[in-house]
Amino acid sequence: MSRPFVSVIIPNYNHKPYLQQRLDTVFGQTYQDFEVILLDDASTDGSLYILELYKDHPKISHLIVNKENSGRPFKQWKKGIELATGEYIWIAESDDYCKHNFLESILHQMSEETGVCYAQTIDVDETGRPLLNRIEYTKEFNPNIWKSDFELSGLEFIEKYLLIKNVVPNASAVIFKRSLVDNTLFTNKLLQMKMCGDWLFWVKLCEKKNIAFVAEPLNYFRNHSAISRKHNTAKKKKTRLLEEGEIRYYAFRKLNLNNKSKDEGLLKKWFKLHPFKAIFSKSFYTIRQPLNSKFSLLLKFLILQLKK
Repeated sequence: MSRPFVSVIIPNYNHKPYLQQRLDTVFGQTYQDFEVILLDDASTDGSLYILELYKDHPKISHLIVNKENSGRPFKQWKKGIELATGEYIWIAESDDYCKHNFLESILHQMSEETGVCYAQTIDVDETGRPLLNRIEYTKEFNPNIWKSDFELSGLEFIEKYLLIKNVVPNASAVIFKRSLVDNTLFTNKLLQMKMCGDWLFWVKLCEKKNIAFVAEPLNYFRNHSAISRKHNTAKKKKTRLLEEGEIRYYAFRKLNLNNKSKDEGLLKKWFKLHPFKAIFSKSFYTIRQPLNSKFSLLLKFLILQLKK
């Protein structure tokens, strides 16, 4: 039986301090049936010097450098996937790194019915010092299924876990089948997202196939000052709520799935931030179960208001 071919996409933007370690841990994989697609989004920190050292490497199929920064990471994801020829895709973010058995372990866990598989993640600081094992991130779930390997129906995973929070913490930890990516996945909404696009991306993949997990920590997520998910301003908080609202509205409209407590919490957070919260808060607190049709309209209202 032939071994599956993997397309490794490394999107980089100003990650020169971490780029060499990323490349070393990709090229040093125990599983070697892969191509590497290097993408640079108009870096200004000297990253290109490192990338160009690899342009003639036999594993490199593309090195593409943007003349202008795209402003959205998911545009780079889309570009890389369109260039990919592998059966599987690994988006190996340029500031992260992994163990050398990452690919081998992930692919071993995947069955014919598996569309997505990811490994446990360790958060590290700029120097690589461990900060957090992501098993702590899922400790609110009882049982905490991430304590061991598993495979679940994608729809079950969305309903029980992804509708509570994004339990796939880092794209670098994930391998997925390229066949799951069709022309309906990268919508304009997803391409414009800054904070929750990966969350919506996982929902759209998981609705099609099973998802599997490897409990061994194989991936290292770099938690540094430049990452976009830090919500430290009112504008970022509103953007974050908008994007989560899009995800919850998609799950309700497309999959008929919703988590009432989390949906209500999203609306409460919005009313606290919105300058006209007093006008709407009374109507919000008069909502009673069941929420389904009413909540769908409220979510749409929330999304429209956030866009103003």
